Amino acid sequence: MLRYIKYSLFFNVGVLHAQDEIKTIERPWRVGLHYVGNIRNENVFSASYNGIMGLDVSYVFAQTQGVDFRSAIDLHFLSGRDADRTFTRWAVNDMVMLNPTLGASFKLSSKFRPYAHIGVALFKIKSEIPRSSLQLNDPFDPVFTPGATLEQSKSFHALTLQAGWEWNLFSDVQLRMGYTYLPIENNLNGHLLTFGLGYRL
Repeated sequence: MLRYIKYSLFFNVGVLHAQDEIKTIERPWRVGLHYVGNIRNENVFSASYNGIMGLDVSYVFAQTQGVDFRSAIDLHFLSGRDADRTFTRWAVNDMVMLNPTLGASFKLSSKFRPYAHIGVALFKIKSEIPRSSLQLNDPFDPVFTPGATLEQSKSFHALTLQAGWEWNLFSDVQLRMGYTYLPIENNLNGHLLTFGLGYRL
Protein backbone atom coordinates (compact mmCIF):
# COMPACT_ATOMS: atom_id res chain seq x y z
CA MET A 1 0.00 0.00 0.00
CA LEU A 2 2.88 2.41 0.73
CA ARG A 3 4.14 1.85 -2.81
CA TYR A 4 0.71 2.74 -4.19
CA ILE A 5 0.58 5.94 -2.12
CA LYS A 6 4.05 6.90 -3.37
CA TYR A 7 3.01 6.44 -7.02
CA SER A 8 -0.13 8.50 -6.43
CA LEU A 9 1.84 11.32 -4.84
CA PHE A 10 4.28 11.37 -7.79
CA PHE A 11 1.29 11.48 -10.14
CA ASN A 12 -0.25 14.48 -8.41
CA VAL A 13 3.02 16.32 -7.75
CA GLY A 14 3.70 16.19 -11.48
CA VAL A 15 0.36 17.82 -12.11
CA LEU A 16 1.05 20.51 -9.50
CA HIS A 17 4.34 21.43 -11.19
CA ALA A 18 2.41 22.09 -14.37
CA GLN A 19 0.75 25.02 -12.61
CA ASP A 20 3.93 27.15 -12.53
CA GLU A 21 3.06 28.93 -15.77
CA ILE A 22 -0.64 29.32 -14.96
CA LYS A 23 -2.16 32.25 -13.13
CA THR A 24 -2.74 31.87 -9.41
CA ILE A 25 -6.09 30.21 -8.69
CA GLU A 26 -7.95 31.37 -5.62
CA ARG A 27 -8.60 28.58 -3.10
CA PRO A 28 -7.78 25.63 -5.38
CA TRP A 29 -7.99 22.87 -2.74
CA ARG A 30 -11.08 20.85 -1.88
CA VAL A 31 -11.46 18.10 0.73
CA GLY A 32 -14.43 15.84 1.17
CA LEU A 33 -15.98 12.98 3.11
CA HIS A 34 -18.33 10.54 1.40
CA TYR A 35 -20.27 7.31 1.72
CA VAL A 36 -19.26 4.50 -0.66
CA GLY A 37 -21.82 2.07 -2.07
CA ASN A 38 -20.55 -1.08 -3.79
CA ILE A 39 -23.19 -2.36 -6.23
CA ARG A 40 -23.60 -6.16 -6.22
CA ASN A 41 -22.62 -7.54 -9.61
CA GLU A 42 -21.90 -11.27 -9.05
CA ASN A 43 -18.11 -10.99 -9.09
CA VAL A 44 -15.37 -11.25 -6.48
CA PHE A 45 -15.07 -7.48 -5.98
CA SER A 46 -18.76 -6.71 -5.47
CA ALA A 47 -19.52 -9.94 -3.59
CA SER A 48 -16.61 -9.55 -1.17
CA TYR A 49 -16.93 -5.95 0.02
CA ASN A 50 -19.37 -3.51 1.57
CA GLY A 51 -18.62 0.16 1.05
CA ILE A 52 -18.17 2.16 4.26
CA MET A 53 -16.82 5.64 3.68
CA GLY A 54 -14.19 7.56 1.80
CA LEU A 55 -11.99 10.64 1.79
CA ASP A 56 -11.18 12.75 -1.24
CA VAL A 57 -8.79 15.62 -1.95
CA SER A 58 -8.73 17.58 -5.20
CA TYR A 59 -6.64 20.44 -6.55
CA VAL A 60 -7.59 22.82 -9.38
CA PHE A 61 -4.44 23.38 -11.46
CA ALA A 62 -5.98 25.29 -14.38
CA GLN A 63 -9.14 27.24 -15.18
CA THR A 64 -10.91 28.51 -18.23
CA GLN A 65 -14.22 30.29 -18.31
CA GLY A 66 -16.69 27.75 -16.96
CA VAL A 67 -14.24 24.80 -16.64
CA ASP A 68 -11.93 23.74 -13.79
CA PHE A 69 -9.18 21.21 -14.55
CA ARG A 70 -8.08 19.27 -11.49
CA SER A 71 -6.20 16.31 -10.06
CA ALA A 72 -7.58 14.30 -7.17
CA ILE A 73 -6.97 11.35 -4.87
CA ASP A 74 -9.85 9.29 -3.48
CA LEU A 75 -9.47 6.81 -0.61
CA HIS A 76 -12.35 4.32 -0.35
CA PHE A 77 -12.63 2.23 2.82
CA LEU A 78 -14.35 -1.12 2.19
CA SER A 79 -15.39 -3.78 4.70
CA GLY A 80 -14.79 -7.44 3.80
CA ARG A 81 -17.71 -9.85 3.73
CA ASP A 82 -17.67 -13.54 4.63
CA ALA A 83 -18.66 -15.68 1.66
CA ASP A 84 -20.35 -19.06 1.98
CA ARG A 85 -20.14 -21.84 -0.61
CA THR A 86 -21.08 -25.52 -0.46
CA PHE A 87 -17.70 -26.76 0.78
CA THR A 88 -15.73 -23.63 1.63
CA ARG A 89 -15.96 -20.52 3.75
CA TRP A 90 -13.42 -17.73 3.60
CA ALA A 91 -12.95 -14.41 5.35
CA VAL A 92 -12.07 -11.40 3.21
CA ASN A 93 -10.02 -8.70 4.91
CA ASP A 94 -11.01 -5.05 4.94
CA MET A 95 -9.49 -2.95 2.19
CA VAL A 96 -8.48 0.61 1.27
CA MET A 97 -8.72 1.45 -2.42
CA LEU A 98 -6.49 4.26 -3.65
CA ASN A 99 -7.72 6.13 -6.74
CA PRO A 100 -5.66 9.03 -8.22
CA THR A 101 -7.49 10.80 -11.06
CA LEU A 102 -7.42 13.71 -13.51
CA GLY A 103 -10.56 15.45 -14.66
CA ALA A 104 -12.64 18.56 -15.10
CA SER A 105 -15.78 20.15 -13.67
CA PHE A 106 -18.12 22.33 -15.72
CA LYS A 107 -19.91 25.38 -14.35
CA LEU A 108 -23.44 25.17 -15.72
CA SER A 109 -24.85 27.59 -13.14
CA SER A 110 -23.79 29.38 -9.98
CA LYS A 111 -24.58 26.25 -7.95
CA PHE A 112 -24.51 23.20 -10.25
CA ARG A 113 -21.34 21.58 -11.65
CA PRO A 114 -21.15 18.18 -13.37
CA TYR A 115 -17.71 16.57 -13.47
CA ALA A 116 -15.84 13.74 -15.22
CA HIS A 117 -12.55 12.08 -14.17
CA ILE A 118 -10.30 9.30 -15.42
CA GLY A 119 -7.80 7.53 -13.19
CA VAL A 120 -6.34 4.31 -11.84
CA ALA A 121 -7.58 2.21 -8.91
CA LEU A 122 -4.93 0.47 -6.80
CA PHE A 123 -6.00 -2.18 -4.33
CA LYS A 124 -5.31 -5.69 -3.05
CA ILE A 125 -7.82 -8.40 -2.17
CA LYS A 126 -6.71 -10.56 0.78
CA SER A 127 -8.57 -13.59 2.06
CA GLU A 128 -8.07 -16.33 4.64
CA ILE A 129 -9.35 -19.85 3.91
CA PRO A 130 -9.54 -22.39 6.77
CA ARG A 131 -7.73 -25.60 5.80
CA SER A 132 -10.52 -27.58 7.41
CA SER A 133 -12.95 -26.21 4.83
CA LEU A 134 -10.86 -27.76 2.07
CA GLN A 135 -10.99 -31.25 3.61
CA LEU A 136 -13.56 -33.69 4.97
CA ASN A 137 -14.78 -32.60 8.36
CA ASP A 138 -13.53 -35.71 10.14
CA PRO A 139 -11.73 -35.21 13.49
CA PHE A 140 -10.36 -38.78 13.28
CA ASP A 141 -8.57 -38.04 10.02
CA PRO A 142 -4.90 -37.12 10.71
CA VAL A 143 -4.99 -34.73 7.74
CA PHE A 144 -7.61 -32.65 9.54
CA THR A 145 -5.93 -29.51 10.90
CA PRO A 146 -8.42 -27.29 12.73
CA GLY A 147 -7.46 -23.65 13.12
CA ALA A 148 -4.89 -23.52 10.33
CA THR A 149 -5.61 -21.16 7.43
CA LEU A 150 -4.35 -20.46 3.95
CA GLU A 151 -3.82 -16.80 3.06
CA GLN A 152 -4.39 -15.61 -0.48
CA SER A 153 -3.92 -12.16 -1.97
CA LYS A 154 -4.20 -10.57 -5.38
CA SER A 155 -3.33 -7.03 -6.44
CA PHE A 156 -5.39 -5.11 -8.96
CA HIS A 157 -4.58 -2.04 -11.03
CA ALA A 158 -7.72 -0.93 -12.84
CA LEU A 159 -8.71 2.01 -14.96
CA THR A 160 -11.48 4.10 -13.39
CA LEU A 161 -14.06 6.27 -15.11
CA GLN A 162 -15.94 8.73 -12.91
CA ALA A 163 -18.89 11.02 -13.51
CA GLY A 164 -21.14 12.97 -11.18
CA TRP A 165 -22.27 16.37 -10.05
CA GLU A 166 -21.60 18.92 -7.33
CA TRP A 167 -24.14 21.31 -5.83
CA ASN A 168 -23.03 24.37 -3.85
CA LEU A 169 -24.98 24.41 -0.60
CA PHE A 170 -23.06 27.41 0.71
CA SER A 171 -20.14 29.45 -0.55
CA ASP A 172 -17.57 26.83 0.52
CA VAL A 173 -19.63 23.67 1.11
CA GLN A 174 -20.70 21.35 -1.69
CA LEU A 175 -22.99 18.34 -1.92
CA ARG A 176 -21.46 15.72 -4.21
CA MET A 177 -22.79 12.56 -5.83
CA GLY A 178 -20.81 10.36 -8.21
CA TYR A 179 -20.43 7.03 -9.97
CA THR A 180 -17.17 5.12 -10.57
CA TYR A 181 -16.78 2.30 -13.10
CA LEU A 182 -13.89 -0.16 -12.76
CA PRO A 183 -13.27 -2.61 -15.64
CA ILE A 184 -11.07 -4.86 -13.47
CA GLU A 185 -10.86 -7.97 -15.62
CA ASN A 186 -12.88 -9.77 -18.26
CA ASN A 187 -16.45 -10.01 -16.98
CA LEU A 188 -15.36 -8.54 -13.64
CA ASN A 189 -16.56 -4.96 -13.36
CA GLY A 190 -16.88 -2.80 -10.27
CA HIS A 191 -19.55 -0.15 -9.76
CA LEU A 192 -19.21 2.35 -6.90
CA LEU A 193 -21.65 5.07 -5.90
CA THR A 194 -20.46 7.93 -3.70
CA PHE A 195 -22.45 10.55 -1.83
CA GLY A 196 -21.01 13.16 0.51
CA LEU A 197 -19.91 16.69 1.32
CA GLY A 198 -16.91 18.71 0.23
CA TYR A 199 -15.27 21.84 1.59
CA ARG A 200 -13.20 24.29 -0.45
CA LEU A 201 -10.04 25.46 1.36
